[in-house]
Amino acid sequence: MNFEQMKRGIVVDGRGSQVRVRFEDNDQVVSGWLDVVQRSTAGMRVFTRPKPGSQVVCQMDANREAGVVLGAVYSEADLTPAGSEETAHFEMPDGSTVIWEGDTFTLKHASGITLSVAGGKLVVDGNLEVTGDLVVAGNTNLKDTTINGDLAVTGNTNLKNTLINGVPQVGD
Repeated sequence: MNFEQMKRGIVVDGRGSQVRVRFEDNDQVVSGWLDVVQRSTAGMRVFTRPKPGSQVVCQMDANREAGVVLGAVYSEADLTPAGSEETAHFEMPDGSTVIWEGDTFTLKHASGITLSVAGGKLVVDGNLEVTGDLVVAGNTNLKDTTINGDLAVTGNTNLKNTLINGVPQVGD
């Protein structure tokens, strides 16, 4: 395949690892099925396919009959997520996000639960259910937590409304 033209277009349909693209600068012509270039297809595999409405950059042959989609590009219609060159930002269709920014890693799930790792500490904002052993050192508040396994705690602990192996814990 002799690639000669780089073109921008809008995804109109998708299947598997391919999309069809409308080229607005070419009388709204819609391409045939174009493969979408991926970061890796063997070993550690990565897959994303631009959704309909996404602006993409394609490398096409001289007749615009064959080509590949090199990737999606941000535009005025699809703004870049907040962040800097030190940010990796993944946003899922349900609104969940995974953000790595410098020394902070944050996973925000659409259900409202947030996990954050920063400064040597994991913070869970939401209900926590542990289905294995939990070892805790330091001041601990396990209010409204379910633990199905052993619990070892050193330090001050609040276990009010906590279930340990199905047994409700009573607090003041």
